[in-house]
Amino acid sequence: MKYIFNVIKEFKWSLLLIYFYIVLVEVIHLVEPYILGKSIDGLLKKEYGWLILFFTTSMVSNVIFFKRMLFDTKIYTKIYNKIVFKYLRANKDCNTSTRVARTEMTNQIVGFLEHEIHYYISSVLSVFGSLFFIFLQHTPTGFVTLSCMIPIIFIVSKFYKKIGQGTKILHSHYEKKMSTMDTNSMTLIESFFKRRARLIVYQSTIQGKNWFSLNSTKMCFLILALFVFTHNNVNLTQGQAISMYAYIHQFLISLLSIPVGMETFTRMKDILNRIKEK
Repeated sequence: MKYIFNVIKEFKWSLLLIYFYIVLVEVIHLVEPYILGKSIDGLLKKEYGWLILFFTTSMVSNVIFFKRMLFDTKIYTKIYNKIVFKYLRANKDCNTSTRVARTEMTNQIVGFLEHEIHYYISSVLSVFGSLFFIFLQHTPTGFVTLSCMIPIIFIVSKFYKKIGQGTKILHSHYEKKMSTMDTNSMTLIESFFKRRARLIVYQSTIQGKNWFSLNSTKMCFLILALFVFTHNNVNLTQGQAISMYAYIHQFLISLLSIPVGMETFTRMKDILNRIKEK
């Protein structure tokens, strides 16, 4: 696995620049609901300063996002090729089926750098940033929203051990695909794909139960937090109500990065254990 980290290290400054762009965009997204609330209250009074600021921040965010997209695909493609070439040179004795499967799995390492890390940076900033604005506007609502972490962590711990086991079984089964196809036996090939279908359905069923539980919890706490925020709050403006809803919803959505993180950790750990230097 050392060569994988060496390749990533070689591109560290390019990756840091990409992640810096992501942080800038996420910070702008965090302040947008607050500015939107102020813009709505300003429009009701025929004041347009906040609306101009809202438009400006959105355009700046788009420019940064566009600049990152021009840059990152080129970097991730180079990283993928380097990792694959090094793996193939270091594992010449592996059978063809295993090598094909593992070079495909290598793409998930680059996907982790390109997608998952982006997602986690955004989620962490979103969790802390949205919680800050919730507490800033109404402290009791902040505590209600924060308490949602307890049932979410419980649900994740209940389901993700089984999901992790299923991921390992799927990877092991996938490594046999090429050798099974080479047999030219329709009986073996059909058996392979039928078993793979059963494994995928099982994995999907566990994931479905997990996300049903998480989304139900999220909706319950969203309604509870809005009730606490609006209850006896006679001086509440329309802009404040919209802004608070946006931040509560954003915080709860960002908490769902916990199960995504658990799934990614299990999957990447298994892949790195399979793709290792001889």
